[in-house]
Amino acid sequence: MPINEQTDLVLRQYVRKNFPTIESNVNTYIADELQRIENAINSLSEASIQATDQAPSNPRKGTVRFNVLPWDALGDSSQGMVVYNGSAWVAV
Repeated sequence: MPINEQTDLVLRQYVRKNFPTIESNVNTYIADELQRIENAINSLSEASIQATDQAPSNPRKGTVRFNVLPWDALGDSSQGMVVYNGSAWVAV
């Protein structure tokens, strides 16, 4: 099944590019590297397990959270680790 980055959690790896040899490209290189680092950090943050008392506004398939009341992810007043399966939160 293909991965849809809009609905599925995707962890982005950061791999440094080769430094440009022409000085005029240095600014573009640095801006691009900083953007790629930011994207990698954001994906790590989203993919990390977080304790939260409210549901994420836009969960993606594979999102893992430790739900704490008042958030009732499973609808049974329990707290614990849950994962979003694409349509609902389920216990881990």
